[in-house]
Amino acid sequence: MHIRSLVAALAASAALLAPAASAQTESINFTLTNNTEHVLTALFISLPSTNEWEEDIFGADVLGSGESFEISIDDGLPECVYDIRADFSDGDSVQVAEVNFCELEGEELAINEE
Repeated sequence: MHIRSLVAALAASAALLAPAASAQTESINFTLTNNTEHVLTALFISLPSTNEWEEDIFGADVLGSGESFEISIDDGLPECVYDIRADFSDGDSVQVAEVNFCELEGEELAINEE
């Protein structure tokens, strides 16, 4: 069994543990990189205060091993801090709580094997 993690290229502790910010965001653009051996089949975000995931950001697309994908979220997110779930072709998934999307602007979010 492989353990996977999401790691922000900017200071991981700042991106993953930043306090919740409440402000409507501008467009957020970042690069998602799959540094695992498996295909990333789905990517979900949700507010930390809910137990429900929003729709799959990828839609019908997938992100292969070693590939990167530019993500642009331009829907006026009401908050900066969200939870992320990534699903893989081998049935595994990884979840990270309280990712500060406002601090991801222009950065890379990498999914790594550990």
